[in-house]
Amino acid sequence: MLKSFIRLLAVTSALLIIWTGGAGAMEVASVNGEAISLQELTYAMQTLPEYHTLQQKVLNRVIINTLYYQESVKTGVKVKESLVDENYQQLMTSITTDKAEFDKLLKARGTTEKALKEGIRKQLMVKIFMEALDKKTEIVITDEEARLFYNERLVLFTNPLKVRISHIHIALPTDASDAEVKKGLAKIQGVEKELDAGKSFAAVAKANSDAPDAKNGGDVGFITQASPVPKSLLDAAFSLKNGERSGIIKSLNGFHIIEVTDRIASSTHEFDDVKKSIKKNMTLERRQISRSYFEKAMADKADIKISLKQ
Repeated sequence: MLKSFIRLLAVTSALLIIWTGGAGAMEVASVNGEAISLQELTYAMQTLPEYHTLQQKVLNRVIINTLYYQESVKTGVKVKESLVDENYQQLMTSITTDKAEFDKLLKARGTTEKALKEGIRKQLMVKIFMEALDKKTEIVITDEEARLFYNERLVLFTNPLKVRISHIHIALPTDASDAEVKKGLAKIQGVEKELDAGKSFAAVAKANSDAPDAKNGGDVGFITQASPVPKSLLDAAFSLKNGERSGIIKSLNGFHIIEVTDRIASSTHEFDDVKKSIKKNMTLERRQISRSYFEKAMADKADIKISLKQ
């Protein structure tokens, strides 16, 4: 979690440096040859209802990151030049493998290799400081605590009942006329007669179904009670046994017949099988809580002035 968080901060910081200066004129897309600039995109984003909330959240994160950097300076954190160079190379190759092109990009954005490396150095200092901070916070999750988490959230460790179904769908428009409904019903009734006569479900589905799965003989695959399937079909599917077929089912978009071809019973992972992962997740959660307390303490002591208009 820490590594991915720091990687995100480092890349974000570095890219912000790259796009500093002249960024408003940067082309982000074009439509029939007409450019759309970053400035236009930014303006459009500012009209979104959630924009200011997101902007405030990002600003808060940047403030906290700045506080972490200042703490790293106070504690004398040092970063090897070789590590800065390595991260610089990784960032460059994530954008282009051509150094000359990358240098040209930096110049066009009003920044330099030196400035970009300084941004990377700061983020690496934060990373080292946070890792040291985490080591000072000893977190031990006992078996009893893990067992309590397991018992209280058993649903997280339970695999639900699954059924595999095949499906024949005779589609109707949502505003189907009486004549269209009558025609669709006649067709699904004909399909049912073919199945009753012994024709294979797969063959009948391929020949008649309007569903995308028709090419697979109507095979939908496994579904659970939480699958995005109309309730009438779910109710039918989970009431049938292996090899059983439903009658004609009416839904908002037509008529259906389903057949259950397989079932996998519900099962629950044993505590000993998931204990390690439970402890790991609980440790990460408590570490984040500990880090939040530290961040609040830093912010409370800092002189923070926010000029951003709400």
